[in-house]
Amino acid sequence: MTREGTMRIARYYDNRTVRVESMPRPVIGDGEVLVRVMASGICGSDVMEWFRVPKSPRILGHEISGVVAESRTDAFAAGDRVVVRNQIPCGTCHACRYGHQAVCEQQVEIEPGGMAEYIRVPGELADRGLTPLPSGLSFQAGTLAEPLACTLHSQALARIEPHHCVLVLGCGVFGLLHIQAALAAGVERVIAVDKVAFRREAATRAGATLVLDTDADLASEVRRINDGRMADVAVLATAAPEALVAASDALARHGTVLLFGAPAPGTPVPLTLNQMFWRRELTMVSSYGAGDVDLARGLELMEKGAVDGEALITHSVPLAEVQRAFTTVTEARDSLKVALDLSP
Repeated sequence: MTREGTMRIARYYDNRTVRVESMPRPVIGDGEVLVRVMASGICGSDVMEWFRVPKSPRILGHEISGVVAESRTDAFAAGDRVVVRNQIPCGTCHACRYGHQAVCEQQVEIEPGGMAEYIRVPGELADRGLTPLPSGLSFQAGTLAEPLACTLHSQALARIEPHHCVLVLGCGVFGLLHIQAALAAGVERVIAVDKVAFRREAATRAGATLVLDTDADLASEVRRINDGRMADVAVLATAAPEALVAASDALARHGTVLLFGAPAPGTPVPLTLNQMFWRRELTMVSSYGAGDVDLARGLELMEKGAVDGEALITHSVPLAEVQRAFTTVTEARDSLKVALDLSP
């Protein structure tokens, strides 16, 4: 068995109370893997208090990269660089068998979360919970494998194609990933919208064809750049309900709205059924999580440089300063991806 000891963790209570504490380091048995976490990203969902606080206190972290510290399986060896999936689909239920791993109702969460120095991966989950991290990618970039996988999964559901004009509303990390993923898929016209100048500048660097403030005449600008036509797909990479109105006004008939940002419970739909459907054939698609194929594709895109994960990381914060990291994400000012640095 692994030598016993303690490890540092970040325990979340609420957005203003995230404490560095200690707990026993996991001990592994036959068939299991012990991962030394090197980096753990802070997702926007980690600061949604309506979602997190009722389940707290807990150790968060689902954007994880690290090194195998010890392995009791032939599939991995000590020293292997890996991305760790925190939520692992069962692989056998009806949803999994038919390509819908993201909505598997029997998903298993690896404990603790990634905001801990070590994670134990049970034997039955090692083959599906660990993915090799390419040598050319940093551990910080590895934290974007899961968010990028979610992005790719959602774009597949929205059936984005190269001839489409894609509108991305919200240019935080996910919005920027949507821009890069669409461009990597061959889309030539990607229009980005955000109210924050810092994010608009990031969208320009990400390659967006046109970048607009939220007070722009969106429909007119879309027509101007898209040969007089409206957009084919609108990605809502924001939870702001007014973005749905803007998307509807700028979409062509037979367009698609991709609902990606997570609104708080009780958020009303600011459109009537008549506005959404009458004579328009609009499709509304929601998305959650990702599957194995999406994670593999995301790592491939980052490895070959089609998606620049490193460029999205604005803050790398040591575990000892985890509260500062959460405050940075919560305030959402001049920051994109904030990742915890847990390296020794």
